[in-house]
Amino acid sequence: MFTKIKEFLISTFIYAGITPEEYNAIRPAREEKNKGILFVTSGLGTIVFLALFVLSFFENSYKHNMFLYLALFVCEFSVLLCAWKFLKQKPDLITPITYISIFAIFAYAIILGTFNSPTITSTTFCVFLIAIPMIIIDRPWRLISFNAVQVVIFCICSYYIKDWAVASVDILNAVSFYFLGAVLNTYMIKTKAKELTLRRYIERDRDTDPLTLLYNKAAVGREISNHINKGGTGVFMFVDLDNFKKVNDTYGHAVGDDVLHEFGDCIRRVFRHTDILGRFGGDEFIIFLPHPIDDDVVSTRAQDLLSLMDENIKIEDTSIDFHASIGIAKCPSNGATYEEVMAKADQALYYSKKNGKNMFMYYDDLPEDYLKQLEESSEI
Repeated sequence: MFTKIKEFLISTFIYAGITPEEYNAIRPAREEKNKGILFVTSGLGTIVFLALFVLSFFENSYKHNMFLYLALFVCEFSVLLCAWKFLKQKPDLITPITYISIFAIFAYAIILGTFNSPTITSTTFCVFLIAIPMIIIDRPWRLISFNAVQVVIFCICSYYIKDWAVASVDILNAVSFYFLGAVLNTYMIKTKAKELTLRRYIERDRDTDPLTLLYNKAAVGREISNHINKGGTGVFMFVDLDNFKKVNDTYGHAVGDDVLHEFGDCIRRVFRHTDILGRFGGDEFIIFLPHPIDDDVVSTRAQDLLSLMDENIKIEDTSIDFHASIGIAKCPSNGATYEEVMAKADQALYYSKKNGKNMFMYYDDLPEDYLKQLEESSEI
């Protein structure tokens, strides 16, 4: 009984009602959602507090909060500026900075409901307590803890500033709305997490080659193009299985499918989960290693793939050895777009197949006469 309660609490308040693996898998989607929320909240906060600051020069009822509006404007504008400049390089900061933006809004609600209204009960803070946290997607326990801090600050301010008759109503309302908000916010986060998980499964099925469980042609091209278009660099490998047509013709497509499946497994075992791995079509595969990588590391990975393929892919009652040829090109030095770098890797691949197969070749290492021959043939 205790174990089940513990599992329920962990699942609900730490992983938002999904498994730890699913929660980690939707992290990019969560960060993207929170980034949009961050721009909206900080942008609106910047506009609203700037407008109130300007208005305080002309309206006496706003003048006593002039420096408050200025401070909140500076806070929200700084958050907006940080989001604009740094979050592409440091997506881990999206959620913490979102909390800072929301805290500034809560600070305004607290001051408005206590210092500026010492004789009446506060409603704005209670509304914010339920409404604002619903827009963020984070671990429920963290959001509940964040709200608890706001409630404590509000209750302390109300207790010391207002008469007890008014303050007691504020405190009761704040605590009541806190628990109501905790339930509603947890439910909303669980719902959003499950929606993102379901969307991820749909996208994964859409983007996955069912035979090799790697990216399919459309997905691998999209992922690499997105990386390059954002200014990313990397190493492009074009892989082709040697004599694969002979396997299909001799042993049938069922055996050929088994070979493709095993080769997909070899690729996943050699390369990192952060690398972009896909089947381009037929017996051709694409491997993209993002970010600058030393040539020795690339060469080691390529040779490991060839060796693992030779060791692991066998057909019973035959002596066939399976090999592959690999062409390697670099982005952006060999090509600044997906199409350009793929074309250069394809030229290196063709050279590998033409000169013995079961080898890898860098585009940068292609002989001058071979490149000249390619240039002349393309002009014809």
